[in-house]
Amino acid sequence: MMHIGLDIGTNYTKATADGSKVITFPSLVVYGEEKEWSLKGEAEREVYVGEEASYMAQNMENVEVLRPLHEGRLMHSSYIELAKHALEMLNISDGKFVATGLPVKSSKKERAELVDELKNALRCDVLLLPQPVGSMAHMDINTGVCIDIGFGTTDIIVLADMEYLKGDTLLVGVDKIYESMEMTIRNRFGITITPEEMTRLLSEESFRVGKVRGGKKIAVSREDVIDEYNQLMKSWVERIVNRVNMLLEGLSISLVENIVLTGGGAKLPGVEDQFREHFREIGDIQIPDDPVTANARGFYKLAKLYAGEQKSESKELEQKTEEETKKRGRRKK
Repeated sequence: MMHIGLDIGTNYTKATADGSKVITFPSLVVYGEEKEWSLKGEAEREVYVGEEASYMAQNMENVEVLRPLHEGRLMHSSYIELAKHALEMLNISDGKFVATGLPVKSSKKERAELVDELKNALRCDVLLLPQPVGSMAHMDINTGVCIDIGFGTTDIIVLADMEYLKGDTLLVGVDKIYESMEMTIRNRFGITITPEEMTRLLSEESFRVGKVRGGKKIAVSREDVIDEYNQLMKSWVERIVNRVNMLLEGLSISLVENIVLTGGGAKLPGVEDQFREHFREIGDIQIPDDPVTANARGFYKLAKLYAGEQKSESKELEQKTEEETKKRGRRKK
């Protein structure tokens, strides 16, 4: 059986079939209009996913762009399309067990419906978990706190021996910084940039966003916007920290010895330092080797573990059934 760790975030989808190599693509599904010309002789398509969807969203008008999560709420159709695309990229068809996640505060009804839809669409067994659990499993931490800063939400969870104690989902993610930065860039330079371009602009010093505007080429570098970014980032971190502190109030200190910071937000410039400063009186901040893919790799671990336990339980049940059948047979004799 193939075990899959699948982390479908608001901005990027991450998936792995071996726990180390992780494929990543934009969490975008585009429903497009009919093309006037097709120079490659391709059949008309209604749905574009991942990188193709990103290109369509940047360069085409009159297209419907969907992400899998909106303000912490699940958009079923795009989530399923992204899951199917991930398995296609991993070249996996049959015999699979998928572990994936949703925001901590997603409803029971939402979770049950998604599991059913995934099982039907992917023809596999599904394990659904709170998203931050993936990073905790990846780092082999059973007890502690995880702050998972995604694109659209920030999820906080407290675990004790891998049991859920409490958690929360904030509608404050990387998108809040990006929206303010996008407005700043639009006002100063007259161009609009996508979240994917913003990620590279802030994380890669040599990257420049270039667009054509008013018959001219306009280029923006990280240096052009870093001062505005630092001001926004500090107030944004403080907002998240205040909610985390409310959640941690009254907890035993044994539960906060491990504080994990993960997700794409953990990689933004200056964010790690700000969190270390805010939590210096409680404990040290730990960050996975790659915060973006940590959930997917942790889900892979849990898929293997859970599938193994399920197989063991099934084998025990078979043995018990067989023993009971033999006993009944002896009694009849």
